[in-house]
Amino acid sequence: MMKKTFLKMPMRRMGDSGLWVSEIGLGLWKWGDPTYDGSRVGDHGGFSILDRARELGVIHWDTASSYNMQSGNSERLLGRYFASRGSRVRDKIVLATKVSNPAREEHETEREFSPNERGSNRKYILQGVDDCLRRLQTDRIDVLYLHQPSLMEDGTWETPLDETWAAMDDIITRGKALYIAVSNRTVAQIREESEVLSQVASNPSRRIIAVQNWYNLAERVKVSTEGENRLEGNERLFLRFVRERRIGLVPFFPLASGLLTGRYRKGNIDETGRIIQDGGNWKDMFLTERNLNLVEGLAALAEKKGCSMAQFAIAWLLSHEVVPSVIAGVTKISQLEDNAGAPHVTFTVKELSEINRLCKYAGLK
Repeated sequence: MMKKTFLKMPMRRMGDSGLWVSEIGLGLWKWGDPTYDGSRVGDHGGFSILDRARELGVIHWDTASSYNMQSGNSERLLGRYFASRGSRVRDKIVLATKVSNPAREEHETEREFSPNERGSNRKYILQGVDDCLRRLQTDRIDVLYLHQPSLMEDGTWETPLDETWAAMDDIITRGKALYIAVSNRTVAQIREESEVLSQVASNPSRRIIAVQNWYNLAERVKVSTEGENRLEGNERLFLRFVRERRIGLVPFFPLASGLLTGRYRKGNIDETGRIIQDGGNWKDMFLTERNLNLVEGLAALAEKKGCSMAQFAIAWLLSHEVVPSVIAGVTKISQLEDNAGAPHVTFTVKELSEINRLCKYAGLK
């Protein structure tokens, strides 16, 4: 695997491209305006974290138009940051964002979106990218993802794929985005989209360079599944597919909402943690006997290696050559600094086998 180093941070190429990204990425899912959009990080704390990220060489920043209840405010926060720091700072950052889900105008608290204000039709993709650029206060997106697959109830594509991918090709031609990627996809979906893109692209360099899927030590098969399905999937098949296609796998949710930080331990559940405070079915989803047993085993291994559990979990993801960067969300500088140490944690074959045993994946090699 080819690597470079910038500010002591290892860099990897994203898929079959010449784009270098930091092994530790910064996810801005819960960033925006905490006064009304459900976010956890606003301008004041966010700008300080972003400054520190640059100092640490964490230059791969990931957001989406629809983050925080479709508010668009994560992009707006980044836009204000870039405007305040200037073009030289913007040029150092690999900026990724996503379209297909809808986004409201600033300070709108609710809105009914028309069928053409979401999805993957040509009208929305072209307008959606322009809106992203306006919110981000930049002239280009480095990595543009199609966010959720736009499907009919029977699972077929809502928009003809040649229309979708011809529009994405046009976005590249116009210089509004430099690379294209997908998110929340299955093997079958990526294969079909790649084939159509190869037919409509204006030149062979237009290809899907990355897929951003849910992937962590607690829910390994989720990387290969669609929607809310988290129990059935084939992790090995998915990893083999992206490796053969030279598509970078960019994991999101790498710490399973804090489960893999050690914040929730048997007999010592942090009631202030996100899994508890966010309510819904998160507690039932993550705080299972199986997961808590897994955490105990992983914590013992992390202690033996002399690293934090978060570093351990992220380093395990980076042990996969198909992973160029891990998108980890933070709300504090201390969390960012801890994550930045993960690339320095490495595993022996024996240690990886022990991790597999703990995860109870029969036959995993």
